[in-house]
Amino acid sequence: MTNGITRRDFMNGVAMTIVGTYGLERAGATPTATADGAAQTYPPAQSGLRGSHVGSFEAAHRLRDGVPFDLTGASIKEQYDLVVVGGGISGLASAYFYRQRRPGARILILDTNDDFGGHAKRNEFHVDGKLLIGYGGTQSIDSPKHKWDRVARDLLKDLGIDVKQFNADFDQSFYTRWALQHAVFFKKEVFGSDRLVRRPFGKWGEFDENPADEASLRHYLDQMPISDRARAQLFEMYWSDRDVLTGHTAAQRREILEHTSYSDFLRRYWNVDDDVLKFLQTRTHELWATGIDAVPASETMSYPGLKAQRAAFAGPGDNEEEPYIYHFPDGNASIARMLVRKMIPGIAPGHTMDDIVLASFDYSKLDRPGQPVRLRLNSTAVDVRNVSHGVEIAYVNGGNVARVAAHDCILACYHAMIPYIASETSEVQRAALHANVRAPLVYVNVIARNWQPWRKLGVAYIENPGGTFSAYLDFPVSIGGYRFSSDPSQPICIHLTHTPTAANQGLTMREQFRAGRAWLYATSFADFEREIRDELGRMLGPAGFHFDRDVAAITVNRWPHGYAYTPTPLVRRPGTPGRDRKTGSTKARTNCDRKFRFRMGRLHACRN
Repeated sequence: MTNGITRRDFMNGVAMTIVGTYGLERAGATPTATADGAAQTYPPAQSGLRGSHVGSFEAAHRLRDGVPFDLTGASIKEQYDLVVVGGGISGLASAYFYRQRRPGARILILDTNDDFGGHAKRNEFHVDGKLLIGYGGTQSIDSPKHKWDRVARDLLKDLGIDVKQFNADFDQSFYTRWALQHAVFFKKEVFGSDRLVRRPFGKWGEFDENPADEASLRHYLDQMPISDRARAQLFEMYWSDRDVLTGHTAAQRREILEHTSYSDFLRRYWNVDDDVLKFLQTRTHELWATGIDAVPASETMSYPGLKAQRAAFAGPGDNEEEPYIYHFPDGNASIARMLVRKMIPGIAPGHTMDDIVLASFDYSKLDRPGQPVRLRLNSTAVDVRNVSHGVEIAYVNGGNVARVAAHDCILACYHAMIPYIASETSEVQRAALHANVRAPLVYVNVIARNWQPWRKLGVAYIENPGGTFSAYLDFPVSIGGYRFSSDPSQPICIHLTHTPTAANQGLTMREQFRAGRAWLYATSFADFEREIRDELGRMLGPAGFHFDRDVAAITVNRWPHGYAYTPTPLVRRPGTPGRDRKTGSTKARTNCDRKFRFRMGRLHACRN
């Protein structure tokens, strides 16, 4: 091949960094057509249970359970230069890069969901005459200056995304102007009483590991419904420079911190009270999707009790943090939408990052005969195989099996599915792919008719270490004609997050992810709504919040396969794949057959 693209490139699937309805349906939603002509509701406006929705995973689970599909009756009726399996950001970027090298290529993108974007999920709501847009998965463009390589940055530039514009689009004085802070909700079932404790120091988005003064820290801790012993210990862990590893060399400290969970470190070296562990248990959920019992202390260096150990892990660039403001109202769904708009002319108006937020997409144009790029939704690939003239792909749509042929194929789907759909996958590859056990995540958008209770409480983010959901107000981002809810009397999107785990049972991170996934598939929308009603009522009720009066709609985005697994030294055994410090990839990658390629990085599509 002369274009530098192998016959089949394997990618990680999602390149960036979450049944039934309640309340409001989208007003005036226009039905659109699928490839087979069936009408469907405009996907971003559907509420209820979204994310990995009913109908999107059943075919894949059938393969997992050893029940193959009969392909004998499906003849090949379509031929393409490239078929991409997976319509998330990685798959869309793959198609985009391919067409850059081969402008005349005919491309088909298959996706198992009823919307494109993968984890970059857009949720829309109309409330009291106002359009509200929320993100249901991947949230923001994280640290593009330091974490994104040239290819990824060039892609944003090609799409018309200038991250510097977010400096103006994100109202960075919003939280200060309304005196909104971080808070912790202590749930009665775990801490003995329901209590919301507002943090009296720091800025929005900062954790409380470095309080500004002793008095404010004591005031904060004194309000917590925890034991006196736990309160005293937390004060020392926050405020003092006590070194619990005195006498150990830097190498010995590193060894201890890398091979001891944060929870065990606090038990062993600080002898902490159980209330301390309860308070800190979920602190690692946001980044690791599991609790402090499964994350090494080396990954929690900014947390209480580790101030004296930070020097052992300090490195160049550690303080080079970028502001967390690079955020579209629908998260990174705007990036997916801009990719689709680039490749399928006429599907949506506009060409800038300002107009993408409100651009109306005509889903009937996604999969029209004759257009160079076609995007086929509700289509799960069930068989991919090399043949003498290229690649043949079988997929299921509406219960029917169809087959297409292509010169090239890129698998930009969940890695764990590749062994089930590509029989040629080697045993080494299968082991490496199955090791990437993804974390289950739940991202909920609750539409409130106003945010007066939050203003009265003086909070914008509520952590919930003893409960299910943490909650926070929508980011203050206005782009183009879209305006965020800047006044407490206006409707607003409240984001709730949950990471189902099996904490403190001696389980590894992977084992907890599997347990959490089983729970997530078994949990109904009614179960979620019940818990949301209960916890929001207890958090905000004292400030006048009433669920039935104040909540207009709920969309639950469940992701049984969310964050990709990141190996840590905590449970690594000799001979098992581990993370290479230099490349960031797994060691198993070096042993893979040359026929198959893994693309683990951020938007590294179609490159040798």
